[in-house]
Amino acid sequence: RRHRKEGRITPEQLKARLSPGALGMMEEKIEIGRWYPIQIFCELLDLDWEIGGHRDPNYMRVSGEQAAERLFNSGIYQQLSYAERVGRVRARDDLIRQSKLITTITGTLYNFLTFEVRLEPDRRDELQIYYGNAASFSEALRYTTEGFMNQINKRQKSAARWCSRRERPDLVIFTLPLPKRLLES
Repeated sequence: RRHRKEGRITPEQLKARLSPGALGMMEEKIEIGRWYPIQIFCELLDLDWEIGGHRDPNYMRVSGEQAAERLFNSGIYQQLSYAERVGRVRARDDLIRQSKLITTITGTLYNFLTFEVRLEPDRRDELQIYYGNAASFSEALRYTTEGFMNQINKRQKSAARWCSRRERPDLVIFTLPLPKRLLES
């Protein structure tokens, strides 16, 4: 709506570009934390990324940070309050446990994904979260999710930042470099 209102895209261009479902969703008030069909949601994210961000990944990361802030402020997800209360982890096992808890939020929003939190023996310097069944998880959504996860880290007073890569069409891997204090534990 913002891009249409600001004259960046015409109603005719929107009609040619978006599915009827996405056009309809544009007219709704988007509710934070509500589930939306992923294809429609990604259509709108991709459009925003192209028109608003000129396909700059950082544009979507900032969008993800802002979405995390809205969810933190809404109080909808107890997992976010918990993550902020516990702050920085002190041991590798705590990091895995906390990461699994946070992925439950993602699982609520994107119920088609499968998740696996890993500390690979050959990559002991990073935490990995595998998003399986991720073919519908667009690149714009991938960068938005990086921003979302990084905002959680900021709230925990952690300087570590997530990044991601698409390993295969149906697999996205998020990685977090481990702080030195966790490399010895």
